[in-house]
Amino acid sequence: MPSKKSRIQLYADECFPVTAVMELKSFGYSIIHAFDRKLVHKSDRLHLKESKKLKRALITLDRDFISYEQVNLNAHPGVIVISAGSATPKNINKICKKLLTIINSDSVKNSLLRVTSSKIIKMKRGKIVSERKL
Repeated sequence: MPSKKSRIQLYADECFPVTAVMELKSFGYSIIHAFDRKLVHKSDRLHLKESKKLKRALITLDRDFISYEQVNLNAHPGVIVISAGSATPKNINKICKKLLTIINSDSVKNSLLRVTSSKIIKMKRGKIVSERKL
């Protein structure tokens, strides 16, 4: 369980379940949902801009972000895409709890992390730069 000031601050887009956000908050993680910012039904680009403005890594289930090779994440807190089979809040939280004990804001900054149920794939400009076990 993290301290009240989590090692990484997160912004969840509308694809990330509100119930998962609530549970992560209950464990002390610093996470804001797009719903809280009245940004539901907005573009992916807007969510990227909002997370950058808030200085929070964007966390999502939206796999479209993986194919956005043209997106420049320089000076961005980073993007975390959870693509781990079952999208139930219980499964998402299980993966997030593991992930958030491993990563910090520096490991996500300027890059995209694709997280499966077994590994973390770090990408920059559409290219894999590292992989590690989750």
